[in-house]
Amino acid sequence: MIYTIEIPLDMQKEFSKIASENGKSENEFILELIREQIEDYEDAIALDKAIEESTGDFVSLDDVIRELGLENELL
Repeated sequence: MIYTIEIPLDMQKEFSKIASENGKSENEFILELIREQIEDYEDAIALDKAIEESTGDFVSLDDVIRELGLENELL
């Protein structure tokens, strides 16, 4: 499938520069960006579902740190 999009000139320059710096073609770079966005979206949906289905108790990070005695270990 082929899509056509208009990319503003300032974004084109930055996009080309970043792709080149990462040793990728512009096509490879944009496919990677799309893949990452899809993965992030799917992760967010899975997290929302897990939270909705959760019946357990949640513990705050502060409580975990106290429980493990790490108060003085973290900055």
